[in-house]
Amino acid sequence: MAEEKGRKVDADGLVEKGSNLASLLDSAYIVIGLDGFIQEVNPAAEHLLGITEEALIGKDFFTLWVVFNMGSAFVDQVISDRLVRGFVADMRRGNDETFIGSINAQLVINQADYSKSIECLVSDITENEKKRDEFAETLRSVTGGIAHLINNQMASVVGTADLVKMELGDRPELAKKLDSISESGMQASDVAHNLVDYADTSDNLVMGEVHVDEVLKEVTKYLNTEVFPEQPRKLLVNAKGDLHTLFANEKSIIKMLKHLLDNAVDATQDKGAILVLCKNVVLQHKKTGLNKKYVLISVEDHGHGMDAETQHRIFEPFFSTRFAGRGMSLPQVLKIIKKHNGQIRIKTGVDKGSIFKVYLPALD
Repeated sequence: MAEEKGRKVDADGLVEKGSNLASLLDSAYIVIGLDGFIQEVNPAAEHLLGITEEALIGKDFFTLWVVFNMGSAFVDQVISDRLVRGFVADMRRGNDETFIGSINAQLVINQADYSKSIECLVSDITENEKKRDEFAETLRSVTGGIAHLINNQMASVVGTADLVKMELGDRPELAKKLDSISESGMQASDVAHNLVDYADTSDNLVMGEVHVDEVLKEVTKYLNTEVFPEQPRKLLVNAKGDLHTLFANEKSIIKMLKHLLDNAVDATQDKGAILVLCKNVVLQHKKTGLNKKYVLISVEDHGHGMDAETQHRIFEPFFSTRFAGRGMSLPQVLKIIKKHNGQIRIKTGVDKGSIFKVYLPALD
């Protein structure tokens, strides 16, 4: 056996573990232990990080991360999911220059001693992220302009309809048609605002401690003052026990719950019941068996329910079974849940009502 860069090779020059394919990769190949210390790298890692291979071996990989504590979250996710794609972290090179790294990783178990390590492929996606941010800014600017234009036009339409209605006098059949015009104008304005919200691709949500009971108070006030006067419903709220605190963006969680309740109101007849259930739950990962704390927020209505085809399309933008051009609320719900690393499950059927169950990670 000869030695080749610290590896054992046989007489034919073959590496003991097999062909060293890692040295041929364009992406940085980095193997770390569960403690974060680097065990193996390829030449591309030296080029990406600006640190020699010899200096990288034995170095704590996460000291190269701008936010050091993200390392533990990364390791936990790899252990839980076994395979992680596109984990994004701000990183720094040896000269302290920062870049945005995208990491694909998998958990590896050594069959000889059952030790565990993590194989990582790291790529610099700084330029891609800049282009994405530029596109997102352009998209927000365009949709904002469209929304402003629609709102101005619809304000003119609604105002004119109201003036004509005042001048009609006792013409109930025409007044009803003008009311329909006004309602359509208001719906168009709502769609414009929702489009702006949906087009906002920024991930810069200000996160903090969020108490679910405060969210419930805010949403209940909204229903009682803005929704129920015109669409009377019976709201039943059951918040079980001392609910966990969320690490979330409070405005987003309030918006999510409002959208779910608006959807339930639309699906329910006058004076029908809507049930909101909140409680602490523990979900177990199917593969690893690891437990994690969540807060369940469930919204149940006894309305018309959904068939299978509708269920498959409810998160499509602008899909709606009620009003043409609407259908932005549930796509926004899904977007908010994804930004908070939550989950959503739906139970429904034709004439059986619907239950939307949202699981949001609790603050550790």
